[in-house]
Amino acid sequence: MCVWIAAIQYTPVTMPAVSIIMTLFNREAFVESALRSVLTQTFGDLEVVVVDDGSTDSSREVVRRVASTDSRVRLFCEPHRGCVETLRRAHELTRGEFVGWVDSDDLLVSSAVERCLGVLRARPEIGLVYTDHVKIDPGGRIIAEPARVPRPFTPELLLTELVSFHFRLFRREVYERCGGIGADLATSPDYDFCLRASEVAEFAHVPEALYCYRVHPGSISASRRVDQIESSARAVRDALARRGLDAEHELRVTLISRFEIVPKRPDPPR
Repeated sequence: MCVWIAAIQYTPVTMPAVSIIMTLFNREAFVESALRSVLTQTFGDLEVVVVDDGSTDSSREVVRRVASTDSRVRLFCEPHRGCVETLRRAHELTRGEFVGWVDSDDLLVSSAVERCLGVLRARPEIGLVYTDHVKIDPGGRIIAEPARVPRPFTPELLLTELVSFHFRLFRREVYERCGGIGADLATSPDYDFCLRASEVAEFAHVPEALYCYRVHPGSISASRRVDQIESSARAVRDALARRGLDAEHELRVTLISRFEIVPKRPDPPR
């Protein structure tokens, strides 16, 4: 099970070194644990910018309760516009020199920010650092061993595989230089951003599982897989065009089905 360390006493500063973005839409069951996994990082000079995308459950109230005990949490409530516009808005609100994203249903291992920031500060030529991750179930139990990158990172490898999957910490200037994320990529803004960022900055890999990716019925990977594939394909085609490769190359997408036998979910009470 993914856990975080005991709360660290910390007095916030006006301009934090690190901004962690958390977009939020109807995640009342998970957002508190996600927030606390960030707030208990071994590196404490950070803020958590939470932008709510018009939640209809009690997600906002959960965040407000956590924020009342830690001023590093900044909640902004927006009308529902989708994850891409919400993510863009969150970037406008950040103040840190370094920025990372944590999904509101996932967990960040307590040393993640410190480990990634150490690389960025020691190596000024690096613009983005990414880690390995584990998959967890709704209860926080690990269901898959750390997903490790089999090959060294290259911008070309990224065209067919999102090797820079969670966690990522990057310099603010990288987001600004690469143009952020595309407006029409509703389910794959992270892939689009990584493709764009790889065109303006060097990446570095920390080979440790420092992020816990939660798999549950409401996650995009479970509920909108086909949409995610189509959106990712658009991001790759856009990258091919930006790099001047589309005249001689095209993307071919092959969908592979997988069958699983899983326990039945109980019928809702009538």
